[in-house]
Amino acid sequence: MKKIYGLTDWVLDKSIPNSKRFVTLKIGLKYPDTKQFIEFRPKERIKKIDDIFSSNLKQLLALKLFDSYEVNGTKKRPQGVTAKIKFNLLNAIAKLDFVASCWIESIDYATKIEKNEPVKSRYFCVKMTVVIEVEGIKSRKQSIEQRFVLINATSSDDAYDKLEKQKDDYNEPYLNSDGRFVRWRIESFDDCYETDINTPKDLDRPEGVEVYSKLKSRRLKDKTVWDGKF
Repeated sequence: MKKIYGLTDWVLDKSIPNSKRFVTLKIGLKYPDTKQFIEFRPKERIKKIDDIFSSNLKQLLALKLFDSYEVNGTKKRPQGVTAKIKFNLLNAIAKLDFVASCWIESIDYATKIEKNEPVKSRYFCVKMTVVIEVEGIKSRKQSIEQRFVLINATSSDDAYDKLEKQKDDYNEPYLNSDGRFVRWRIESFDDCYETDINTPKDLDRPEGVEVYSKLKSRRLKDKTVWDGKF
């Protein structure tokens, strides 16, 4: 049975029986397993997925569980409904195989719990350009470093602010073997990527963790064309 999201956010008036209490519920239909469409052409796959969503919607409405409802999605591909339903029928909806999610939007004769949760911090990966500067060297070519730093922050702006405050620490000069001063100076903060890392323990995931990603494009060659087989 699917979890009914938002149920614990409400305190029910116990003087009202659940059989007389209505809930506004957002119901999401399950996306079909795409592997069953391998042998079909792309347009045929889209049509079959649309047909499955439409069929599941008909099954849902045929149960006549709703006092009223509004279809979400499009006419061609309905993705669920927002419906008014009796409270004691919630579990019946959650048990349906073709239902993917149930989100409570409101409950009659109930008070919503106001949550003042602090903003949670997580890890951001900041990409920066670091310039390596050597005292007195005027060579046309200068060494630079593309550096990626993980930092715990509440937002990308917070991540930038924290690193900006520590910027001077990176610039501390040292003497090289020639007796010249060298410094690694942060020239710019170029990008900030929000990771799925919330605690250091997340780094121990057996599948690894993604710390940075940036989409690019390249010229497609015949040998890189995928035939869709897997």
